[in-house]
Amino acid sequence: MLSLWAFYHRARIRWIMGLAVCMMVAGCANSSIARPGENATIGGAAKQGSVVLLSPRVPAIIPAMFVSQQSNAQVKIKVEMWDTFEQLLSRVQQGDAPFVVASLSVGANMHAKGLPLQLLEVDTWGSMYLVSVDSKVHKLAGLQGETVYVPGQGGPAEILTRFLLRQEGSEQRVKLVSGTMPDIMQQLVAGKIRHAVLPEPVIGGLRAKLGETLYEVVDYQQVWRGTFGEDLPQSGIFVHSGWAKSHKGEIAQFRKLYREALVRTKDGSDEVLKPAAEKLGLSEEALRLALSKITLNGKDATEARPEVERYFNILLKVNPDSIGGKLPDEDFYYHL
Repeated sequence: MLSLWAFYHRARIRWIMGLAVCMMVAGCANSSIARPGENATIGGAAKQGSVVLLSPRVPAIIPAMFVSQQSNAQVKIKVEMWDTFEQLLSRVQQGDAPFVVASLSVGANMHAKGLPLQLLEVDTWGSMYLVSVDSKVHKLAGLQGETVYVPGQGGPAEILTRFLLRQEGSEQRVKLVSGTMPDIMQQLVAGKIRHAVLPEPVIGGLRAKLGETLYEVVDYQQVWRGTFGEDLPQSGIFVHSGWAKSHKGEIAQFRKLYREALVRTKDGSDEVLKPAAEKLGLSEEALRLALSKITLNGKDATEARPEVERYFNILLKVNPDSIGGKLPDEDFYYHL
Protein backbone atom coordinates (compact mmCIF):
# COMPACT_ATOMS: atom_id res chain seq x y z
CA MET A 1 0.00 0.00 0.00
CA LEU A 2 4.05 2.87 1.40
CA SER A 3 6.52 6.36 3.59
CA LEU A 4 5.80 5.45 3.37
CA TRP A 5 8.72 5.28 4.98
CA ALA A 6 12.13 6.36 6.05
CA PHE A 7 12.15 3.83 8.82
CA TYR A 8 14.03 0.73 9.87
CA HIS A 9 17.60 1.80 10.27
CA ARG A 10 17.95 -1.15 12.58
CA ALA A 11 20.37 -0.02 15.25
CA ARG A 12 18.67 3.33 15.62
CA ILE A 13 15.18 1.91 15.64
CA ARG A 14 15.98 -0.72 18.26
CA TRP A 15 17.30 2.01 20.53
CA ILE A 16 14.23 4.21 19.94
CA MET A 17 11.85 1.28 20.38
CA GLY A 18 13.54 0.23 23.60
CA LEU A 19 13.31 3.75 24.94
CA ALA A 20 9.64 4.06 23.99
CA VAL A 21 8.70 0.77 25.61
CA CYS A 22 10.63 1.72 28.72
CA MET A 23 8.87 5.07 28.86
CA MET A 24 5.42 3.59 28.43
CA VAL A 25 5.62 0.33 30.35
CA ALA A 26 8.23 0.91 33.05
CA GLY A 27 7.60 4.60 33.48
CA CYS A 28 11.33 5.34 33.43
CA ALA A 29 10.99 8.70 31.69
CA ASN A 30 9.13 11.90 32.46
CA SER A 31 6.20 11.11 34.72
CA SER A 32 3.95 13.36 32.65
CA ILE A 33 4.00 10.78 29.83
CA ALA A 34 1.02 8.47 30.18
CA ARG A 35 0.93 4.73 29.75
CA PRO A 36 -1.06 3.18 26.86
CA GLY A 37 -4.77 3.73 27.32
CA GLU A 38 -4.27 6.39 30.00
CA ASN A 39 -3.35 9.38 27.85
CA ALA A 40 -5.85 12.19 28.36
CA THR A 41 -5.10 13.65 24.91
CA ILE A 42 -7.11 10.91 23.19
CA GLY A 43 -10.15 11.52 25.29
CA GLY A 44 -9.67 15.24 24.79
CA ALA A 45 -9.62 14.88 21.02
CA ALA A 46 -12.86 12.93 21.08
CA LYS A 47 -14.56 15.50 23.33
CA GLN A 48 -13.56 18.30 20.97
CA GLY A 49 -15.42 16.53 18.20
CA SER A 50 -12.53 15.27 16.08
CA VAL A 51 -10.57 12.04 16.00
CA VAL A 52 -7.11 11.99 14.45
CA LEU A 53 -6.17 9.52 11.74
CA LEU A 54 -2.43 9.53 11.17
CA SER A 55 -1.28 8.43 7.71
CA PRO A 56 1.81 8.35 5.47
CA ARG A 57 1.65 9.02 1.72
CA VAL A 58 -0.16 5.82 0.79
CA PRO A 59 -3.43 4.98 -1.02
CA ALA A 60 -5.46 5.03 2.22
CA ILE A 61 -5.10 8.80 2.26
CA ILE A 62 -7.66 9.03 -0.58
CA PRO A 63 -10.70 7.53 1.23
CA ALA A 64 -9.46 8.94 4.56
CA MET A 65 -9.50 12.49 3.22
CA PHE A 66 -12.97 11.95 1.76
CA VAL A 67 -14.19 10.80 5.19
CA SER A 68 -12.65 13.89 6.79
CA GLN A 69 -14.73 16.11 4.47
CA GLN A 70 -18.05 14.71 5.68
CA SER A 71 -19.32 17.50 7.94
CA ASN A 72 -22.46 15.60 9.01
CA ALA A 73 -20.63 12.40 10.02
CA GLN A 74 -21.13 11.14 13.57
CA VAL A 75 -17.36 10.67 13.88
CA LYS A 76 -15.34 13.68 12.76
CA ILE A 77 -11.99 12.54 11.33
CA LYS A 78 -8.96 14.79 11.11
CA VAL A 79 -6.22 13.45 8.83
CA GLU A 80 -2.63 14.23 9.79
CA MET A 81 0.53 13.02 8.05
CA TRP A 82 3.61 11.13 9.15
CA ASP A 83 6.73 10.80 6.99
CA THR A 84 9.34 9.14 9.19
CA PHE A 85 9.26 6.27 11.63
CA GLU A 86 10.36 8.61 14.40
CA GLN A 87 7.29 10.78 13.84
CA LEU A 88 5.01 7.75 13.91
CA LEU A 89 6.62 6.34 17.03
CA SER A 90 6.31 9.65 18.86
CA ARG A 91 2.63 10.02 18.04
CA VAL A 92 1.77 6.44 19.02
CA GLN A 93 3.66 6.87 22.27
CA GLN A 94 1.85 10.15 22.99
CA GLY A 95 -1.47 8.44 22.32
CA ASP A 96 -3.07 11.38 20.55
CA ALA A 97 -3.94 9.56 17.29
CA PRO A 98 -6.63 6.89 17.77
CA PHE A 99 -6.30 5.67 14.16
CA VAL A 100 -2.98 5.03 12.40
CA VAL A 101 -2.32 3.99 8.82
CA ALA A 102 0.90 2.00 8.44
CA SER A 103 2.40 -0.92 6.57
CA LEU A 104 1.50 -4.25 8.15
CA SER A 105 5.09 -5.04 9.04
CA VAL A 106 5.55 -1.72 10.86
CA GLY A 107 2.35 -2.29 12.85
CA ALA A 108 3.38 -5.84 13.73
CA ASN A 109 6.84 -4.74 14.81
CA MET A 110 5.48 -2.00 17.04
CA HIS A 111 2.92 -4.36 18.56
CA ALA A 112 5.69 -6.89 19.27
CA LYS A 113 7.62 -4.17 21.13
CA GLY A 114 4.65 -3.55 23.41
CA LEU A 115 3.25 -0.45 21.71
CA PRO A 116 -0.56 -0.14 21.86
CA LEU A 117 -1.57 -0.82 18.25
CA GLN A 118 -4.11 -3.35 16.96
CA LEU A 119 -4.86 -4.05 13.33
CA LEU A 120 -8.39 -2.89 12.57
CA GLU A 121 -8.58 -3.28 8.81
CA VAL A 122 -6.42 -4.20 5.83
CA ASP A 123 -7.27 -1.80 3.03
CA THR A 124 -4.32 -1.59 0.62
CA TRP A 125 -3.24 -4.58 -1.46
CA GLY A 126 -0.27 -4.54 -3.81
CA SER A 127 0.06 -1.00 -5.17
CA MET A 128 3.87 -1.24 -5.16
CA TYR A 129 6.11 -1.33 -8.21
CA LEU A 130 9.74 -1.61 -9.23
CA VAL A 131 10.13 1.18 -11.77
CA SER A 132 12.98 2.17 -14.06
CA VAL A 133 13.96 4.94 -16.45
CA ASP A 134 15.99 2.44 -18.48
CA SER A 135 14.01 1.37 -21.55
CA LYS A 136 16.09 -1.81 -21.84
CA VAL A 137 14.93 -3.22 -18.50
CA HIS A 138 11.63 -5.07 -18.72
CA LYS A 139 11.95 -7.73 -16.00
CA LEU A 140 13.79 -8.51 -12.78
CA ALA A 141 16.44 -10.59 -14.56
CA GLY A 142 17.48 -7.49 -16.51
CA LEU A 143 18.71 -5.80 -13.31
CA GLN A 144 21.79 -7.95 -12.76
CA GLY A 145 24.75 -5.72 -11.92
CA GLU A 146 22.42 -2.77 -11.26
CA THR A 147 21.50 -0.80 -8.12
CA VAL A 148 17.87 -0.58 -6.99
CA TYR A 149 16.79 2.07 -4.49
CA VAL A 150 14.16 1.21 -1.88
CA PRO A 151 12.37 3.43 0.67
CA GLY A 152 13.32 2.46 4.21
CA GLN A 153 16.05 -0.01 5.18
CA GLY A 154 14.51 -3.33 6.17
CA GLY A 155 11.02 -2.17 5.15
CA PRO A 156 8.44 -3.94 2.95
CA ALA A 157 9.93 -2.70 -0.33
CA GLU A 158 13.37 -4.08 0.48
CA ILE A 159 12.10 -7.35 1.94
CA LEU A 160 9.80 -8.18 -0.96
CA THR A 161 12.40 -7.21 -3.55
CA ARG A 162 14.99 -9.36 -1.83
CA PHE A 163 12.48 -12.24 -1.71
CA LEU A 164 11.83 -11.98 -5.46
CA LEU A 165 15.53 -11.75 -6.26
CA ARG A 166 16.18 -14.80 -4.09
CA GLN A 167 13.45 -16.70 -5.96
CA GLU A 168 15.27 -15.99 -9.21
CA GLY A 169 18.73 -16.65 -7.79
CA SER A 170 19.76 -13.03 -8.39
CA GLU A 171 20.02 -11.71 -4.84
CA GLN A 172 23.82 -11.41 -4.97
CA ARG A 173 23.79 -9.79 -8.42
CA VAL A 174 21.58 -6.80 -7.60
CA LYS A 175 22.53 -4.13 -5.05
CA LEU A 176 19.74 -2.69 -2.89
CA VAL A 177 20.26 0.78 -1.42
CA SER A 178 17.81 2.39 0.99
CA GLY A 179 16.77 6.03 1.07
CA THR A 180 13.84 8.28 1.83
CA MET A 181 10.95 8.29 -0.61
CA PRO A 182 11.14 12.02 -1.49
CA ASP A 183 14.88 11.75 -2.18
CA ILE A 184 14.45 8.66 -4.36
CA MET A 185 11.75 10.39 -6.37
CA GLN A 186 13.86 13.52 -6.85
CA GLN A 187 16.86 11.51 -8.02
CA LEU A 188 14.75 9.56 -10.51
CA VAL A 189 13.39 12.78 -12.01
CA ALA A 190 16.90 14.28 -12.12
CA GLY A 191 18.28 11.18 -13.83
CA LYS A 192 20.76 10.47 -11.03
CA ILE A 193 19.38 6.98 -10.38
CA ARG A 194 17.65 4.56 -12.73
CA HIS A 195 15.77 1.94 -10.71
CA ALA A 196 13.59 2.14 -7.59
CA VAL A 197 10.77 0.43 -5.71
CA LEU A 198 7.93 2.83 -4.89
CA PRO A 199 4.24 2.69 -3.97
CA GLU A 200 1.28 4.36 -5.53
CA PRO A 201 0.07 7.06 -5.50
CA VAL A 202 3.49 8.74 -5.54
CA ILE A 203 4.36 6.95 -8.80
CA GLY A 204 1.44 8.86 -10.34
CA GLY A 205 3.38 12.05 -9.63
CA LEU A 206 6.46 10.57 -11.32
CA ARG A 207 4.41 9.58 -14.36
CA ALA A 208 3.20 13.14 -14.68
CA LYS A 209 6.85 14.35 -14.78
CA LEU A 210 8.58 11.53 -16.64
CA GLY A 211 5.78 10.37 -18.92
CA GLU A 212 6.66 7.42 -21.14
CA THR A 213 10.27 7.38 -19.94
CA LEU A 214 9.15 5.72 -16.69
CA TYR A 215 8.75 1.95 -17.03
CA GLU A 216 7.13 -0.60 -14.72
CA VAL A 217 9.50 -3.52 -14.33
CA VAL A 218 7.73 -5.47 -11.57
CA ASP A 219 4.14 -5.23 -10.37
CA TYR A 220 4.38 -6.81 -6.90
CA GLN A 221 0.65 -7.43 -6.78
CA GLN A 222 0.76 -9.38 -10.06
CA VAL A 223 3.74 -11.47 -8.95
CA TRP A 224 2.12 -12.24 -5.59
CA ARG A 225 -1.12 -13.29 -7.26
CA GLY A 226 0.81 -15.58 -9.60
CA THR A 227 2.60 -17.19 -6.65
CA PHE A 228 -0.15 -17.43 -4.03
CA GLY A 229 -3.38 -16.88 -5.98
CA GLU A 230 -4.43 -13.93 -3.81
CA ASP A 231 -3.80 -10.22 -3.31
CA LEU A 232 -0.68 -8.95 -1.55
CA PRO A 233 -1.65 -7.38 1.81
CA GLN A 234 0.32 -4.18 2.06
CA SER A 235 -0.95 -1.78 4.69
CA GLY A 236 -3.90 -1.20 6.94
CA ILE A 237 -5.57 0.91 9.58
CA PHE A 238 -4.54 0.34 13.18
CA VAL A 239 -6.34 1.50 16.29
CA HIS A 240 -4.82 2.57 19.59
CA SER A 241 -5.78 -0.31 21.87
CA GLY A 242 -6.21 1.89 24.96
CA TRP A 243 -8.64 4.19 23.17
CA ALA A 244 -10.44 1.27 21.52
CA LYS A 245 -11.56 -0.21 24.84
CA SER A 246 -13.98 2.63 25.51
CA HIS A 247 -14.82 3.73 21.95
CA LYS A 248 -16.29 0.69 20.23
CA GLY A 249 -19.20 2.73 18.89
CA GLU A 250 -16.89 5.30 17.30
CA ILE A 251 -14.81 2.53 15.75
CA ALA A 252 -17.89 0.92 14.19
CA GLN A 253 -19.03 4.29 12.84
CA PHE A 254 -15.61 5.04 11.41
CA ARG A 255 -15.42 1.66 9.67
CA LYS A 256 -18.82 2.28 8.07
CA LEU A 257 -17.75 5.70 6.81
CA TYR A 258 -14.43 4.37 5.57
CA ARG A 259 -15.97 1.43 3.71
CA GLU A 260 -18.38 3.83 1.99
CA ALA A 261 -15.43 6.06 1.08
CA LEU A 262 -13.58 3.08 -0.43
CA VAL A 263 -16.49 2.51 -2.81
CA ARG A 264 -16.54 6.19 -3.74
CA THR A 265 -12.78 6.19 -4.29
CA LYS A 266 -13.07 3.59 -7.01
CA ASP A 267 -15.33 6.00 -8.94
CA GLY A 268 -12.45 8.47 -9.15
CA SER A 269 -14.70 11.53 -8.96
CA ASP A 270 -13.25 15.02 -8.43
CA GLU A 271 -15.09 15.16 -5.11
CA VAL A 272 -12.99 12.24 -3.86
CA LEU A 273 -9.65 13.01 -5.51
CA LYS A 274 -9.38 16.75 -4.86
CA PRO A 275 -8.88 16.72 -1.05
CA ALA A 276 -6.41 13.80 -1.27
CA ALA A 277 -4.45 15.45 -4.09
CA GLU A 278 -4.13 18.64 -2.04
CA LYS A 279 -3.00 16.68 1.02
CA LEU A 280 -0.39 14.76 -0.98
CA GLY A 281 0.81 17.74 -2.98
CA LEU A 282 -0.14 16.05 -6.26
CA SER A 283 -2.30 17.18 -9.14
CA GLU A 284 -5.70 15.53 -9.49
CA GLU A 285 -4.56 14.18 -12.86
CA ALA A 286 -1.50 12.52 -11.30
CA LEU A 287 -3.69 10.94 -8.64
CA ARG A 288 -6.16 9.79 -11.27
CA LEU A 289 -3.31 8.16 -13.21
CA ALA A 290 -2.31 6.31 -10.05
CA LEU A 291 -5.83 5.18 -9.17
CA SER A 292 -5.96 2.44 -11.80
CA LYS A 293 -2.76 0.99 -10.31
CA ILE A 294 -4.08 0.89 -6.74
CA THR A 295 -5.99 -1.98 -5.13
CA LEU A 296 -8.14 -0.67 -2.29
CA ASN A 297 -10.36 -3.28 -0.70
CA GLY A 298 -11.42 -3.21 2.94
CA LYS A 299 -11.25 -6.40 5.00
CA ASP A 300 -11.51 -6.45 8.76
CA ALA A 301 -8.48 -7.79 10.57
CA THR A 302 -9.84 -11.20 11.50
CA GLU A 303 -11.12 -11.83 7.96
CA ALA A 304 -7.77 -10.86 6.44
CA ARG A 305 -5.68 -12.75 9.00
CA PRO A 306 -4.86 -15.80 6.81
CA GLU A 307 -3.55 -13.56 4.02
CA VAL A 308 -1.69 -11.35 6.48
CA GLU A 309 0.01 -14.33 8.11
CA ARG A 310 1.00 -15.76 4.71
CA TYR A 311 2.70 -12.44 4.01
CA PHE A 312 4.29 -12.34 7.46
CA ASN A 313 5.71 -15.83 6.97
CA ILE A 314 7.60 -14.52 3.93
CA LEU A 315 8.95 -11.64 6.00
CA LEU A 316 10.06 -14.10 8.69
CA LYS A 317 12.14 -15.96 6.12
CA VAL A 318 13.81 -12.85 4.72
CA ASN A 319 13.98 -10.47 7.71
CA PRO A 320 12.45 -11.81 10.97
CA ASP A 321 13.20 -8.57 12.85
CA SER A 322 10.82 -6.66 10.54
CA ILE A 323 7.82 -8.04 12.45
CA GLY A 324 9.39 -8.70 15.83
CA GLY A 325 10.79 -12.19 15.15
CA LYS A 326 7.53 -14.13 15.18
CA LEU A 327 3.93 -14.06 14.02
CA PRO A 328 1.85 -11.54 15.99
CA ASP A 329 -0.32 -12.94 18.76
CA GLU A 330 -4.12 -12.96 18.89
CA ASP A 331 -4.21 -9.52 20.49
CA PHE A 332 -2.68 -7.97 17.37
CA TYR A 333 -6.02 -8.38 15.58
CA TYR A 334 -8.84 -6.13 16.70
CA HIS A 335 -12.08 -8.08 17.13
CA LEU A 336 -15.28 -6.32 16.16
